[in-house]
Amino acid sequence: MAGAFVFCYLIFLSAFRAYYWLYPQYFVSGESMNPTFWEQEVVQVRAHHKPERFDVVVMHPPDAPTELYLKRVIGLPGERIDYQDGELLVNHEIIADMFAYRTEDFNWNGVSSGTIPKGYYFVLGDNRAISKDSRIFGLVSEKQILGIVQEGNKGK
Repeated sequence: MAGAFVFCYLIFLSAFRAYYWLYPQYFVSGESMNPTFWEQEVVQVRAHHKPERFDVVVMHPPDAPTELYLKRVIGLPGERIDYQDGELLVNHEIIADMFAYRTEDFNWNGVSSGTIPKGYYFVLGDNRAISKDSRIFGLVSEKQILGIVQEGNKGK
């Protein structure tokens, strides 16, 4: 009987540790994702697949590989990104972006003459006026993305 209890406990402990290894939690540091996430809020990675547009990701920035940033994916491989007059343009077509009005004009030609290469993403913070993001450090490789964050997880 005691052996079965110990076995069940070890299974539970292993599953618990595996879950938090696969889906870790992080504390938000800074204001670059306001108003979506606030300083010291806890966020949890919920997925590890390739991010889609507007997913929020935990990532290592290219210019500081030991740091962790929380950013929103705006541009996908094969695209070019522009912001003009408060609107997001993806390959010259307007796409609804709830934070576009906060974004100063941005011209892709200042970054590249081509499109976002395969395996790379263009990311921005939601608080665009103060965010250190792809406009500053460039594109983020898929390998630098640790996972996709569950939004709206306050109180969970």
